[in-house]
Amino acid sequence: MHTFHHADIDTSPDRPQATTWEEYRSSMLSQWRSLLDSSPCEREMQEFLELHPCCLPGATDNIGPGGHHGPSFSAVIRQPPLKGLGPTRVPDFMWVRRDTGAIRPICIEIESPRKTWFNKGSRTPTAELTQAIDQLTEWKVWFSSPENQLIFAKTYAPRYSHRPVEPQFVLVYGRDSEFRAATSPHDNPDYMRQKRDHMPRDREHYYTYDQLAPEREAADYATLTYQVDAWSLHSVPPTFSTGCHIMDMGEVISDPSEGLSRADLMSPERRAYIFERWEYWRKIAFSRHDYFTAVGRE
Repeated sequence: MHTFHHADIDTSPDRPQATTWEEYRSSMLSQWRSLLDSSPCEREMQEFLELHPCCLPGATDNIGPGGHHGPSFSAVIRQPPLKGLGPTRVPDFMWVRRDTGAIRPICIEIESPRKTWFNKGSRTPTAELTQAIDQLTEWKVWFSSPENQLIFAKTYAPRYSHRPVEPQFVLVYGRDSEFRAATSPHDNPDYMRQKRDHMPRDREHYYTYDQLAPEREAADYATLTYQVDAWSLHSVPPTFSTGCHIMDMGEVISDPSEGLSRADLMSPERRAYIFERWEYWRKIAFSRHDYFTAVGRE
């Protein structure tokens, strides 16, 4: 006989409210444009995208075959360890999306927006681009090992470790200005753009920073860190709402305080409210019944 469990959704109009998507998007895009105009380094881009994962490729079901059940933990993982690869060879970000047929990790390499794709005059890829593409090849080799796939599944999607692992690989590199007539260093920028668009190999996806855009569907997605068998919450967006999607994170993260402290546009009252609801959903997670019902958020 199955047991049904119902979770209480907080619908009180008096609860501290999350920032609206419209307000968040406007503020974030203003920061994003200012950052790109400052000729930032890779580290600055990493830090920004850690706080705003809705801008990352793969935040929605738009890479490869997709993962229609959404990402593990409703979050992106920053610099996730892959056993056997050194700390400088791991992805900068990784989504672990799932569907009924497979686990579909999306490994993302970001490089500096300052870097150019092609050498001026010769039309050949720069050494920096070749090195970045080689990083994707390293990940392909790693995932080609059945042993590594099993370790990966048990670490990053433990409830689905019986499913095959089918990864996709993303490179974010450079700016669109290299391929615009008014700003390009190349004598035929349209041709160079076409060459860029034909470069991705099997399961590879290339973007410039100008092609990234916030996805509303990812407004609730957090950023997690995994190190030495321990998970921590790195950050949440100010649009973050509570609900049953917290249960998976709550099972492995007891204290979200550090991640909440990094949220821009979030009041102290809202942080305290999320902390309280985190504890509630964490308790639900550890008392899972065969059937669970919850409708709505908070």
